[in-house]
Amino acid sequence: MKSGTLSGKGIGEVPLILALVVVVAGAILLYRNWPPGPEAGKTGPGTAAEPSWSRTAPPFSLPDTNGNIYSSAQLAGKPAVINFFATWCPPCTAEIPGFVEVYNKHRYEGFELVGISLDTDTRGNLPGFLMSNKVGYRILFGDLATARAYGGVSSIPTTFFVGKDGEIKNVHVGYMDKDAFDKEVKKLL
Repeated sequence: MKSGTLSGKGIGEVPLILALVVVVAGAILLYRNWPPGPEAGKTGPGTAAEPSWSRTAPPFSLPDTNGNIYSSAQLAGKPAVINFFATWCPPCTAEIPGFVEVYNKHRYEGFELVGISLDTDTRGNLPGFLMSNKVGYRILFGDLATARAYGGVSSIPTTFFVGKDGEIKNVHVGYMDKDAFDKEVKKLL
């Protein structure tokens, strides 16, 4: 049987090689055109190293769980944390009790914590989830545009620490325990 034709054993060599070349070329193009995000220069998941870049936190206006629009302009002049999460994400749900505790500890010092839910199919679960976890900080429904504005949030949880000057001071990708979270929040106060 000729090489490059369909046989009883599967795809021939030539179509397989062509498919492989197309996949590799596509991956290279995607990598070269991928916009650098706040994670650039990080050493790996779960790191919280000081960024070598300075960037103003991108503005957003998103609906909260009651349907009211919340603008990031309301964070002006306040130390803030913006946490991208989802209710179906185990590391996200595991860190929330610690976030609640740290928020309750520092909220009277002007500290703001905003959770941006990237739930899509599970949005209906969010109100019950917030009640059962006693989440008292603001939760917003996120969208693709906001995730892209923050460097293309590709992993959750992703947490941005924003100073009173509106500059992103730190980014943490992955689960963050209560003590590490509290330490980072104290740097903002």
